[in-house]
Amino acid sequence: MRTRSDVDAALTRLRSGSAQLAAELLDLDAVIDRHLGDPPRLRGRTAEIAADARRRLVGLWETHAALNDLLTAAAAERGEGPRLGARRTARLAALLDAEPDGDRPAGAVDAAAGHDSPAQIPAQRRLDEALANVRALRAAADEIIAARATHREALAPLGRQLGEAQATAHRLGLTLAGAGPRSAGPGGAEADGGSVDDDVSVADGGSVDGGGSVAASGSEADGWVVDDEVPALATARAALALAQVAVAADPLDVPAELLAAVGDALAPALDAVAALARAHDHLAADLAAADALLAQVVAAAQVGERRAREVVERVSGHADGLLRLSDGWFDAPRRGLRPWLDRLTAAGEAGDWRLVAYGLPAWRRTAQATLATATAIAEANAAPVRRRDELRGLLRALRAKAGRTGLGESAAVEARYAPALAALGSAPIDLDRAEKLVRAYADALLAAAPARYPARSEEHA
Repeated sequence: MRTRSDVDAALTRLRSGSAQLAAELLDLDAVIDRHLGDPPRLRGRTAEIAADARRRLVGLWETHAALNDLLTAAAAERGEGPRLGARRTARLAALLDAEPDGDRPAGAVDAAAGHDSPAQIPAQRRLDEALANVRALRAAADEIIAARATHREALAPLGRQLGEAQATAHRLGLTLAGAGPRSAGPGGAEADGGSVDDDVSVADGGSVDGGGSVAASGSEADGWVVDDEVPALATARAALALAQVAVAADPLDVPAELLAAVGDALAPALDAVAALARAHDHLAADLAAADALLAQVVAAAQVGERRAREVVERVSGHADGLLRLSDGWFDAPRRGLRPWLDRLTAAGEAGDWRLVAYGLPAWRRTAQATLATATAIAEANAAPVRRRDELRGLLRALRAKAGRTGLGESAAVEARYAPALAALGSAPIDLDRAEKLVRAYADALLAAAPARYPARSEEHA
């Protein structure tokens, strides 16, 4: 039998809980409308959670309405006075013990599951269940919101970089989409590529690799500008849009490769715009630097040629085995570095900075590779003279040793010295033969030393 105080306490708890349920339902309703409020665009688990939340939200509002109806009826029965008769108390107890109207929402959480609470009135149990369901739905919505925020936080800097690149492209008078390469390479306005196919030749007509091809394909600039457009920017923007749509539709299951594709597409777009901006803003400086680089290549090539002539004139008497850059590397009309750079310079002077932006990186790669090859050639062509000088130095050192030890007076030793000296005296010099003669002289010195100083030889032994 419920007492008056039991009834009043139960009604107080119900009124407070009903107000709390209303507040949490309003908050959940707003969250669902704001973050899950576009069902046609939702996908996967997010769509399932959103559909379930909407279904259950209807039932939860019905539960709240039923509780309010009960509280209204109880207030009418209870009246305003402080005193409560036995009959009225019994009627209120019966009202509280009745199951509230309204169906329980599908998938509802049973707040009393696993708890034995026989004294709890049905209305309070329904209230607790409703609050538990509201909080479970809010937790699921918060998971979606947190996942979406995480992905958007990761995409935000990429979006800012893309926006800055698009602003730069706009400043340069460029747009975003297009296809098909525009070119300005070593062969003129029709070919941006260009190559130095035989970058190293052997003086007798053969060829060697010389460290790799010196091709200037211009691949890193492909598609930078197409009819005043930047296709790489359009590709990056499309990749970002796809990722953003996926994050909005189902942030719980966004494919990792879709997110990675944004960075993969953005990197070449940023490189392209940066190169275009540099070509636009630093055109004169870049062309001047290219001219300076060409001067370095010419100087290195001249060193290699000079050392080759020195070998022919002072050592071997022939050019067999000496290296040189291929004919035309400097002035060939289509692939020579000088005419190619002249075409780019002319394009820059005519205001066609985009042609320079595309062609200059390809020219620079070719020039740098040619410089590396020319430097290697100069080093290789210096080897014969360096070997001759080393043999002469060794012969002088051996001669000085012979003088210090008194072996210079030995006819047998001197007979070995004269041929070595003659072999290294004047061109042409057979370096292999000269080396053998110098070694023979060294061996003669070693052989003569024990005969002249037998006691010292025994000590060494």
